Amino acid sequence: MNAGFLSYSSLDVPGIVAWLRERREQFDIVYVSGDTDSFAPPRTDQGISLLRELISLDVDIMFTTRMVFTDSHLGMLQQICQDLRARGHYLFGCVSVAQLSLPHLEPPPIAPPKLRLAQLCSFKERGLISVLAARPFLPNVPPLEMVAIVQAVEHCVDVVLGEVWYTDAQGKMERRVFQGDTPSNVVYIRGPMDFDINKANWKIYEANDTRQRVEEYCAQRGIPFFMRSRPAVEWIRANGPRKPDRKEVPFK
Repeated sequence: MNAGFLSYSSLDVPGIVAWLRERREQFDIVYVSGDTDSFAPPRTDQGISLLRELISLDVDIMFTTRMVFTDSHLGMLQQICQDLRARGHYLFGCVSVAQLSLPHLEPPPIAPPKLRLAQLCSFKERGLISVLAARPFLPNVPPLEMVAIVQAVEHCVDVVLGEVWYTDAQGKMERRVFQGDTPSNVVYIRGPMDFDINKANWKIYEANDTRQRVEEYCAQRGIPFFMRSRPAVEWIRANGPRKPDRKEVPFK
């Protein structure tokens, strides 16, 4: 814990579902995410088991991953999706991709961006709401590179999510991202996370140029773009999934 972050409490799948069931009136969606990928080995089967058990809560479910699932796992996700749709709910599958040319930002064993982007098409084919989590917008990833990430999956993505970059005041994350000192031209504001109850004073990189480029590209292609998950969920609930583009898929 030398990074200065608090540890998380741990529950097994029945414990998580029981905890949520006790608070069922407080939410209408469950978001399976976290600082450590809930679906990365050796947790893949456990993560999918959690999704399956969450069906009983009768809510929409969203998950984020950088894991590339096997065909067997994709089949399980398809069945979970079908069971949720039978109850009138959606399974949102978010795949995180933050770069194409700076692999140190997403080092092994994280799969290459091309494989993760292709998985969004697999999600779409199996009925999931396919969500590109092109986030966070990092200051050393050019805006046009983030646009290229969207362009690679514009034919099979339902929603694109961006996000500002929150980095610790001590600069530990910055040194890993920049592989050294932070460039002098990188501009931050300071403040708390606006989506979390922690009161830490974070350095916040807003990436307004990147956001504008990605937002404009999505608008041109008719892809809903948001900087938060909640409005994305509300958009899908109101409008349903995008119709898939029938043009040739570049990953096949």
